[in-house]
Amino acid sequence: MNRITVIYDNRSSRGDLRPGWGFSALVEYGDVCLLFDTGGDKIVLEHNASALGIGLKEADYLFFSHEHCDHVGAASSALHKGLTVVYPDSFSEAFKKKVEAAGAISLTVTGPTEFSSGLTSTGELGNAIVEQSLIIDTPDGPVLITGCAHPGIVEIARTATDIAGGPLRLVLGGFHLGSTPPDEVRKIGSALRDLRVRQIGPCHCTGERAISILREMFAEDGLEVMAGTRIEL
Repeated sequence: MNRITVIYDNRSSRGDLRPGWGFSALVEYGDVCLLFDTGGDKIVLEHNASALGIGLKEADYLFFSHEHCDHVGAASSALHKGLTVVYPDSFSEAFKKKVEAAGAISLTVTGPTEFSSGLTSTGELGNAIVEQSLIIDTPDGPVLITGCAHPGIVEIARTATDIAGGPLRLVLGGFHLGSTPPDEVRKIGSALRDLRVRQIGPCHCTGERAISILREMFAEDGLEVMAGTRIEL
């Protein structure tokens, strides 16, 4: 089974799932389970995971996009012995010690890194805020998951396209466009189209107005993403 399940987002698709500022998703890829970020509130993360039938401490990998509290704040709910934690080398020493104290294995990345078959980190991107994103190889084309896209969603998508060697089937996650003027959002949507991105699933820090604009630009290929969303790969 290959699929993405959004566990944590600002919005919820079901009454039994709690919204919360942040992002987390489970990637089931063959025999591998990967948790992408953990959101900020462990109560929200644990509640939603339970409602979705997800065992947080059954993951093989925990992939952190960047060291902001709305993405790593609930890490203690998922850290466990033997888990491999994939995160940018620029993370703080305090975070690295937290991983080690839990008995987890640190896998720090700087450049593009395939850490499991079909699962690749873009490597560290950005200057002021360093962030990595995840590329998933699928039969229908590569899928890109972003945390907040602080380095710029177009730049991340361009880098991922180059790493994957072809256009992206789907770009999903936070695009960090909450305060971006509508005309700029449309330019970003056009740039993603120019990169031949087939589908988008903007959520979290993208902003309601930007989500609406981008989804309209991509029509049926603009997916609605929130806590509880499941996407088959």
